[in-house]
Amino acid sequence: MWKKIIAIIALGFAASGIAAAGDNPLTEDQAKRFVETLPALDQFGKDLEAEGKTEQMSIDTQPKAGEEFKPYSTAVAVLEKRHPADHKRLANLVKPHGFSAGEWGDVGDRVMIAWMALKMQEEDPRTLQMMEGMDKSMLDMMPPELKAQMEAAFAMMETVKNAPEADKQAVASVKDDLDAYMEENGES
Repeated sequence: MWKKIIAIIALGFAASGIAAAGDNPLTEDQAKRFVETLPALDQFGKDLEAEGKTEQMSIDTQPKAGEEFKPYSTAVAVLEKRHPADHKRLANLVKPHGFSAGEWGDVGDRVMIAWMALKMQEEDPRTLQMMEGMDKSMLDMMPPELKAQMEAAFAMMETVKNAPEADKQAVASVKDDLDAYMEENGES
């Protein structure tokens, strides 16, 4: 489920701004522990999908223009609100990795933003420049749904551009593992 939600939100839909999680820098240890949780959560996600819970969660977690881009913490909050028993199950799955469900979501947000920033720098650093160079007044000529998606894309690019350098450094240590996981699961 997490893979599906993140693919929809982070890589497919785009989103808007992120606030750095307090003043505490993301550590390599946190990034490593987060990446280690992903395979353990595959069956959890499959179970939620089989139970028909992921479709509505995907809708509930899609950020609107002006909202912060926080895919994991938003998904955790939606899970807690809509499916408390599953939220407790998530908490039990991430606890051996040293996270509460909320901490896991917060760290996940920062890891994914930093990972996207690193991927963009690696694959096409000009993308940000091209997005910044686009005439945003053209958005007014687009159909409402496309306009909303483009506004979200611009905001996501701004978020990625502003990824803290310390977060990118922490994620760089696990980037190969995260790349492999995402590629294996069709999300890269």
